[in-house]
Amino acid sequence: MKSELKAKLQRTFPKAKTVSSGRLFTRQLSNLIDDSLRQVFLEVSNGIPIKDHLCLIAVGGYGRRELAPHSDIDLLYLHDGKLSDKILSDIISKINTFLYNNDKEVGHSCRTIKESFLYLNQIETYHAVLDARFLVGSEVLFQKFKNEFLGKIPEKTIKEYNEWKLSYLRERIINSYNPILLSEPNIKNDPLGLRDIQQMYWIEKTNPLADSADGGIFDFYLIGDSLTLLSAYDFLLLTRSALHIISGRKNDRLDLGLQAEVAEFLGFGPKNEIKTLERFMSQFYKAQKDVYFYIGTYLDEKTNLNKKRIHKELSNPDTLYDDIIQFFNESQKNEEEPSRIDLNEIRFASHFLDDDFKNQKSVLDCFMEMLRHKKRIGHTLTLMHECNVLGKLIPEFGACTNFPLFSYHHQYTVDEHTLLILRELDVLIADLWEDPQVQDVFNSCEKIEILALAILIHDAGKVKEGDHCQYGAELALIIAERFRFSEEDTELLRFLVAEHIVMSELSSKRDIYDPNLISSFANQFSNENTLRLLYVMTIIDTKSVGQSVLTNWKKEILHFLFTSTLTYLQNKTNRPDNQERIESTLESYLIEKEGLTTEQAEQIVSFGMQIRPTSYLNYNTPRRVYQHFVFLHEWIQSGSTFRLISEKEPAFVTLSLFAKADKRMLLYLSGIISSLGLNLVGLRLFRSENEHLILQAQITDEFGSGEIAEPQINEIESTLADCIEGKVNIEDLASTTNIWKTLPQIPEGMVEELVKFANDLSDTYSVLEVRVPDSIGLVYRILKTLIDFELEVIFVRISTSADFAYDSFHIQTKNGKKIEDTGLLLSIKEKILSVARVKDNQGIMEISF
Repeated sequence: MKSELKAKLQRTFPKAKTVSSGRLFTRQLSNLIDDSLRQVFLEVSNGIPIKDHLCLIAVGGYGRRELAPHSDIDLLYLHDGKLSDKILSDIISKINTFLYNNDKEVGHSCRTIKESFLYLNQIETYHAVLDARFLVGSEVLFQKFKNEFLGKIPEKTIKEYNEWKLSYLRERIINSYNPILLSEPNIKNDPLGLRDIQQMYWIEKTNPLADSADGGIFDFYLIGDSLTLLSAYDFLLLTRSALHIISGRKNDRLDLGLQAEVAEFLGFGPKNEIKTLERFMSQFYKAQKDVYFYIGTYLDEKTNLNKKRIHKELSNPDTLYDDIIQFFNESQKNEEEPSRIDLNEIRFASHFLDDDFKNQKSVLDCFMEMLRHKKRIGHTLTLMHECNVLGKLIPEFGACTNFPLFSYHHQYTVDEHTLLILRELDVLIADLWEDPQVQDVFNSCEKIEILALAILIHDAGKVKEGDHCQYGAELALIIAERFRFSEEDTELLRFLVAEHIVMSELSSKRDIYDPNLISSFANQFSNENTLRLLYVMTIIDTKSVGQSVLTNWKKEILHFLFTSTLTYLQNKTNRPDNQERIESTLESYLIEKEGLTTEQAEQIVSFGMQIRPTSYLNYNTPRRVYQHFVFLHEWIQSGSTFRLISEKEPAFVTLSLFAKADKRMLLYLSGIISSLGLNLVGLRLFRSENEHLILQAQITDEFGSGEIAEPQINEIESTLADCIEGKVNIEDLASTTNIWKTLPQIPEGMVEELVKFANDLSDTYSVLEVRVPDSIGLVYRILKTLIDFELEVIFVRISTSADFAYDSFHIQTKNGKKIEDTGLLLSIKEKILSVARVKDNQGIMEISF
């Protein structure tokens, strides 16, 4: 037989790069096979009196017209029992040989209609014939097959198989404890793969039995909210086809060694760029997530678990934030498993959660209440993540969604790994941990809510290159500010994130029996509880990396390191104060992580210690301190007026400005940001020993996201230079904006204006809180007022809700003292209300001493 089919298929394979549809591509391959088989069938049966005695039927994936490039060709030779064995054998042999000669594997069966009933006890055969599609031969016989076999499959058999599939999907997908997004997924057979979608399709195809036997999956899902499922299935088909083509064989395992080539083949970019791989795998995981949600709602509808528990329609924008967070809060408290239909409604509503959601105090308070409620924390957060709510509330974690690690060591995506750790925390909370040693340590732990939050963001730094622990610690500080944590809780959160791999590294790379190592390690801890939390976090983090990673040997050496350190802490009387610990941590980081000499490290530590205010080392990680030291010296050596560095964060962009100490820099930067229609959400000001300025600003776009284009950053830099040189009048600039923007009118009395001073929060600074209607250049005008009063601004936090500004400013006198002159405070209040343009200057003033 000629090998024309092989050549036709080979010419078609490259079309997978351009067709962008797995459905169309696999259907085209199926059509090519169809045409060839029809020709071969007519040739080999020529002169043989088969008439209505034989027909060729495509079954399985080929029957659905979903043939991947190197998939088997599954055929049913249906006959009526009137042909001799020799004739059947001769026809089958010639057709199968044709396929073999064209490098196609064949799976075939030869049966009568009566014999077909004998194979219904095999679910694989049952599924294959459900996809039966006529190819060539006797159409009369095929119609009898449909009527007398497919139409008469016993209802008991159908019911048993369908109930098994529903149970299988629920246990495999919905009730699964383990992560289901894998680093090396099997596209066909792993959870959320093609086979799981087909399970639902086979159920629907028998309820009732479809009139058309060759429609394929797509014809059964073109109803309701199934578009996302079809898109996901289409993408998975295309990915499987690309994997077959690149492998040159039947292969459904998307292993790490092939992912880059598949990504390039499918048009995601050059295979040697990590971004190509990230884009492709993120799309792959998104498709699987869409399958996950469809399965959940499908199962609830099929098993009558669709009783609605949402008492509101989630349509009121004024209450949407609280309605959603309270839904999860109540589910957690009542230990109720929410309906997947309800969760899908929340998933849709999550698109209307904007930047205010993560800043609203009632939402943050409710979330912390959930973390303090020691029950089903991991499970509840998993549900929130599945509904796209958790990432909106904690965008630092949201940036990890579907983020692959491309590591043989890590079996799951960052978000799946993180949520698995939190579900391990649930086991500890329930006092059901497998190892009594670990359980006993956990039972003595305090501040579990801080541990849970640390787990949630411990790997968030992996979305950036470099030391993910240091970057994660910077995100922890941002989150602590947003949640208004105390200094103690802020430091605990930062420490757990920054040091979450230190015990694992020490236990595997260092001599943990060395007393000097134990004493050095112990000096990092302010108390025994922090050590216990870090140990527990290390254990459940290691276990959640992948199966069999937390070996008995690993557990033993971690426990020895923990007990040795705990004993040292319990026996030591003179512990270093907080500042000494921070300095020691900084020096260790510089030497061990950055490879600096002791002399170089000491120079940078000295630099950090001399910066004012002294909180500098508390608010900046060792990575950022080192970064500031380098940038500051590079700027000094350059002789330029200033240097501006930008760094993208999950929820905003951080601008770091290095310049000579000049209060006008605050005004320039805030005024420029306002004029560009951008939002200033945070500002922190430090001065070096030589009176050099380190100004850190956090900015978002007008919609509250961190998606700020590079040209906008460049414009900030060029406009700042113009302001310094006197080419631009900052007063004029700050009162205008170069984009069209209309602030809606706030109904009178909706929010009460407030200027509040708190002097009881710190020994060195006063906290000014301002609540006034938002307006263009508001922050600039308040900052100018404070500078006009010769005050030092240390820190600014900006937030807006319902178009009201809720801003707080940490301020000092020029002598570094908090403001205790009541007359001065009153004057500041009156001026701020004036520049905020509050009607009749009638805002409320509060002073706490």
